[in-house]
Amino acid sequence: LKNFQGTELQSHFEKIAGGEMRASIKPQLVYLIPSAFKGTAKELIKKYDERNAANDLVDDLGLRDLLDRNVGNLSGGELQRLAVAIASAKDADYYFFDEPSSFNDVYQRLVVARVIRSLADAGKSVMVVEHDMTLLDYLSDYIHIVYGEPAAYGIVSGLQATKLGINNFLEGFIPTENVRFREKAFRFETTNSVEDMILDTAVASYSDLTKSFPSFHLKILAGRIRHGEIVGVIGANSLGKTTFMRMLAGLDKPDSGIIDLSAKISFKPQYLSQDYDGNVYTLLSAACEGVSDISSMEEQIIIPTGVKKLYERNVRNLSGGELQKVAIAATLMRPANIYALDEPSAFLDVEDRIAFAKFLQRFVRAYGKSAIVIDHDMQLIDLVADSLVIFDGKPGLEGLASQPMQKEVGMNKFLRELSITYRRDENTGRPRINKEGSRLDRSQKTSGDYYYTKKSSG
Repeated sequence: LKNFQGTELQSHFEKIAGGEMRASIKPQLVYLIPSAFKGTAKELIKKYDERNAANDLVDDLGLRDLLDRNVGNLSGGELQRLAVAIASAKDADYYFFDEPSSFNDVYQRLVVARVIRSLADAGKSVMVVEHDMTLLDYLSDYIHIVYGEPAAYGIVSGLQATKLGINNFLEGFIPTENVRFREKAFRFETTNSVEDMILDTAVASYSDLTKSFPSFHLKILAGRIRHGEIVGVIGANSLGKTTFMRMLAGLDKPDSGIIDLSAKISFKPQYLSQDYDGNVYTLLSAACEGVSDISSMEEQIIIPTGVKKLYERNVRNLSGGELQKVAIAATLMRPANIYALDEPSAFLDVEDRIAFAKFLQRFVRAYGKSAIVIDHDMQLIDLVADSLVIFDGKPGLEGLASQPMQKEVGMNKFLRELSITYRRDENTGRPRINKEGSRLDRSQKTSGDYYYTKKSSG
């Protein structure tokens, strides 16, 4: 306490020392919950329902249908929302949520954000650690920037207003502290006119496709992937997005329809395995078919994806983010015309997500490739995609994939379904969610312009 004498934190730590402050924490690693608790979701949330709020939280977070299921049988997204419900149900002064968006789709992320925001609106103090920058912007009043050298040291900036803090993060410079923590600033393009860079020739095309499972039916409307194009795929969980990508990659066969695929596809799956006995260099070398020395690919792929420094690391010992980077690099190093990436943002921090999106665009344009990307991070999709395929339907029962459409049209359609509107920050061009019910939100909904492609005052 002596170190904080005379500061605002002195009284805070005195309350902690005196047992006068109660905290509720939603941990980062929600997949460890089943090892700590054996029982149903209902039993677990009831155990911690100190505010008698469980019933409302269950409805708000879409947990009603899984209450009687054993926590060991829940998916990552279900565990995440259950953990948010448990943390929110406790009676505390301070609430801490560590990466609450992980494993959740866009719809679920908004629901989680609204639940967390409701705690602050009720007068509670809330802190959130999050890599989905659009979501963080949506729910925060103030932010801290954490910068430094991964696995070596970290520095926490002073408190900043959300808009200013995020813009400072993108700039890589904190003026009030005179600290530059990144050489280059991140910039967001404010035009979607890339048609002149995409050839009107298909490297892959498909007719209407269907695929059925015992309790799920998927229909995909006909479409094509053009030379030089990056197709973004968005939609709720459990609608068949991964199945669609696996069919394009030739790993699953449709029940009906034809895929005309003369091009070669390199596929990065959603779930990554560490069951590889060797180091990163050996794994990447194996990915390069017919290339004896991978040093020729260092400037093209390995250095931009940040995996060269991992060469000597055993694959089994990589973190989630490190493994994701290695998987992305290995996918892009395989000889192919189309690169199919299923949730490449998972486990990556916000800086790595933006860097990946920028790099993939450069890579596709420079080498005349095409790509298809599934992701739930709307900022990443907005950054990287030229066109969109939107999945709709009833999760776990039926899915319908649209034809590929222009990004502006697709984003407008998808945001209308979410009932949110976007504007662009006037300084950085980054997408920002309008406050629900604000003048700009009402105006854009009235005009039907949910996705605002031009810069606007923020």
